[in-house]
Amino acid sequence: MNIVDIHICDDTLFCQLGDLDAVQAASSALRQQTVWREIVPGLESFAVQFDPAQITPDKASVLLREQLLQPLAAAVPQIEPIAVPVCYDKIFAPDQEWIADKMGMSPEALIAWHNNLSFTVTMLGFMPGFAYLRCQEEITKIGRLPKPRQQVEAGSIGIIGDQSCIYSFSSPGGWPIIGRTPVHLFRPENHQPALLSANQVVSFRSIDKAEFEKIAEEQYSREPGE
Repeated sequence: MNIVDIHICDDTLFCQLGDLDAVQAASSALRQQTVWREIVPGLESFAVQFDPAQITPDKASVLLREQLLQPLAAAVPQIEPIAVPVCYDKIFAPDQEWIADKMGMSPEALIAWHNNLSFTVTMLGFMPGFAYLRCQEEITKIGRLPKPRQQVEAGSIGIIGDQSCIYSFSSPGGWPIIGRTPVHLFRPENHQPALLSANQVVSFRSIDKAEFEKIAEEQYSREPGE
């Protein structure tokens, strides 16, 4: 495995591999090693946390490099695909016409096109549960908004080309918004707080405003752990 760089901190190592497939394979294999307290994959790098009371940062770095140079036997886990409900009503999709114009299609055609795409979660980041997605289909580059919004609502789905995202919480943001899901992407009371996981396949299912409101109400009435 080509290790570009390992950056050492007090209880964390940051490793640059330069390739998403390598990151996912390494993360999966390293989860079998008890020395690492947490493993956080990114697009081209990952971080591992260790207990400095059990191993020094320098020894942890040497150990990580040795493990990465071994054949990675652990397969990248296959996670059950998920169809995320999304409402494309204009109130939830402020940039729909702008995106459609960039794509050279009508808003109606844009919705149908988006529902037929399949995405893969490349990583979670920016905020808890915030998912970055990548589509294998070649998509016209849309780009970010000329002026970022002060607030993007939780559940908003952004798209800039073959990369998309789903906002887990309301926050500022510059991604063009194509729709919104009523599903909570992060529930800290759950055993697995984040709805989505790296390497998970995601598709989108169109719903109307009435179903959006129904699902949203059900989300708030759910018991912890459900």
